Amino acid sequence: SKIADVFILESFQYRLRVDNIVKDIFIEELTPLKKGTKVTFTLSSASKKHLNDVFSQFITTPGEVGFDKTEIKVRLYTSGTVYISRSQARRILTGLDKFKTIILDFDRATTVGQAFADEIFRVFQQRHPDIKIVPINMVEPVKFMIDRVEKPSLS
Repeated sequence: SKIADVFILESFQYRLRVDNIVKDIFIEELTPLKKGTKVTFTLSSASKKHLNDVFSQFITTPGEVGFDKTEIKVRLYTSGTVYISRSQARRILTGLDKFKTIILDFDRATTVGQAFADEIFRVFQQRHPDIKIVPINMVEPVKFMIDRVEKPSLS
């Protein structure tokens, strides 16, 4: 989906649209319900994109074989709610222990709870000290809560 201009995956009642032109991801409910899966991959014939450039974004150390880096868009994990609980954090972290670098994109996440931040940036990090977690696109309340659990006060 990263190399396409637009990548669409439709399955049962949902459509996932990765639009790399406007740099956004959309999830929609479809009606009526359809069985099966449909994939649409659109790439301009004038595209200057190269697979090596896309693949290199997901490798921590240049020259290594295989993908060991991932990016998670936190806002996609819940719809119309805030990220406050440990269970929400664990859902996001499922399967990420295979990677060396995890980029957590907090774009459009306006706040996170202390339990959510603690589960990711203290508990998960203590269990997996060799994994680097890189939070990006944080507003001040999100940054405050992450800083709070990463560097607890001694008082």
